[in-house]
Amino acid sequence: MLIFLPIIFYVFLFLIFSSQQKSLRSSLLSSFIILGIAITLITELLSLFHLISYGFLSGFWFFLDIGLVTTYFTFAKNKFNLKYHLSNYPFPKFLTFLLAGVFFVVGIVGLIAIIAPTNNWDSMDYHMSRVVHWIQNHSVEHYPTSYTPQLYQNPWSEFAIMHFQILSGSDYFANLVQWFSMIGCMVGVSLIAQQLGADLLGQLLATVTTATIPMGILQASSTQNDYVLGFWIVCLAYYVLLIVQKGKTTNWTDYFYLGSSLGLAILTKGTAYFYAFPFLLWVVFSHIKYFKFKVWKPGLIVGLVALSLNISHYLRNYNLFGSPLGEPSTYKNEVFGINVMLSNILRNAALHIGTPIGFWNGKAHKIIEVIHIFLGLDVSDKRTTFAGNFFVPGGWSTLGLPGNENSAGNFVHFLLLLLCISVFFIRKDFRKQSYLRIYTFATIATCLIFCYLLKWQAWNSRLHLPIFVLTSPFIGLILSKILQRRMAIFLALILIFSSSTWIFYNRYRPIIDYNNIFTVSRIEQYFSNRPYFKEPYTEAVEFLNTKSCSKIGLVLANDPWEYPFWVLMQQTKGKDFHIEHINVMNISVVKEKQAPYKDFEPCGVIHMETKRSKQVQQQEINYKDKTFVRVWNSTDLAVFLKK
Repeated sequence: MLIFLPIIFYVFLFLIFSSQQKSLRSSLLSSFIILGIAITLITELLSLFHLISYGFLSGFWFFLDIGLVTTYFTFAKNKFNLKYHLSNYPFPKFLTFLLAGVFFVVGIVGLIAIIAPTNNWDSMDYHMSRVVHWIQNHSVEHYPTSYTPQLYQNPWSEFAIMHFQILSGSDYFANLVQWFSMIGCMVGVSLIAQQLGADLLGQLLATVTTATIPMGILQASSTQNDYVLGFWIVCLAYYVLLIVQKGKTTNWTDYFYLGSSLGLAILTKGTAYFYAFPFLLWVVFSHIKYFKFKVWKPGLIVGLVALSLNISHYLRNYNLFGSPLGEPSTYKNEVFGINVMLSNILRNAALHIGTPIGFWNGKAHKIIEVIHIFLGLDVSDKRTTFAGNFFVPGGWSTLGLPGNENSAGNFVHFLLLLLCISVFFIRKDFRKQSYLRIYTFATIATCLIFCYLLKWQAWNSRLHLPIFVLTSPFIGLILSKILQRRMAIFLALILIFSSSTWIFYNRYRPIIDYNNIFTVSRIEQYFSNRPYFKEPYTEAVEFLNTKSCSKIGLVLANDPWEYPFWVLMQQTKGKDFHIEHINVMNISVVKEKQAPYKDFEPCGVIHMETKRSKQVQQQEINYKDKTFVRVWNSTDLAVFLKK
């Protein structure tokens, strides 16, 4: 188990950067960025030659570690001195309590991330499913699949998960990618707060605000990727601020880090384009007065670095889908206008102010409907509403009921944000601070772009996580200026204590509950989102094992719960099995005729029953001139064996 190899790489990167008299926090961020680049380059290089495997991956990391260790002990002029760095952070006792509270939140979430398996809906559909396909194929190239998001969705988070999974031989560390991102975000927002002019209390308030975001706490122990995106966007915002403040004295290293942050953000999730755009505009306009017509030079560096990190994924998508972005999005608005943006602002805000007392079943929902009459839109207009149905998930409230990382709201943080924005516009002394003013407008612009371009969805609140993280420095600074010290500390303690609901009563990964993560078997926890699948999945795999069938074809619906098949097969077969999608009904069918997929010959087929197939009761499946007959079935699955 060589999971420690990338960690050693990161640690010695950090030691090298901090030995150059960089601050601890900026060294942490720059080390994360280089680690992100290394994961990308190693993955793409090995994938090019179909060499993604335990041996080659561990070998790459081993030689990189040797190089960094040698560099540090041979060339670092000033060895890492923890006392020297800590002397720059004279924490008063009252702030130490807040920091201890943050460590408690992070520590417990990290424990959940390791003990509980990934069981998120999207993870079962594509986050984790694509990882095991890549490992099996020794490459991240596109493959035949019934669910094309496994192919075209931005893959960096899964690249990192794949490295952890191969080096550890299990998925015990898969959730840590988001957890590390949570830590990185807390470091990043404290740095941004410092750049905006916050004192030590303001920086710590920014950190506490980020650490206690309900959606963030829930996502940090999952394999979703919104926290990963949030981290890269925080890095981007930090380097934008740094470059704007340095002006003409900016060095090329800062532009490299800005381009890398942008590239890694885009490689992680498509919403990065919306979140990055206002900050990139800021740095461009600030540089025009320095570089004038030569502003293209630093822009070229940033663009080339970002493009180089994404070019391979763009090409894979273009070669299969005819577009670098993959399939056309069904999530973008079909009509545009100020009324559409106002509608989406209102409905997205509703996701964060839902309550468990039935308020949304009555008055609030009526209020939104009435406002939409004046906007000239239906509240569930299919052109601006995904699935054509507006509702607020009451069971995912922020006022005490347990939630999950799909739709949890951030009620308290939303109110704090509204309060701080109001204070900002009322107080002239805040508006006069140019960096704070433009940072605030850039962050607000990300919300407006999001609401203008994307349809409302019941699970949009998880996509809002990077926005809430970006607002944390602003909230920390404003609160530290308008509140007395004791009041600010009291508010921070309330945030920390109130976060216990989200930490201990995570709906699908609870610590305090009769079916908590310590008492429920790991296999059962994989099915927490869809418990009714556990029995048919387990029985289908057991049946195939009794027939000594280890080459399995999958015929799944468009929303497949695929990853548990791999987990169950690995439990019984180890690595001695092979799974491929067959008879796919989408554009990836062309991959079935290409090597190595064209040579796949299953001995059995697992067929996910749809409403239509249950009515028809299909008795045979034909694949490559072979006939497979139905020999076993349950409510949701059927197994076919070669005739």
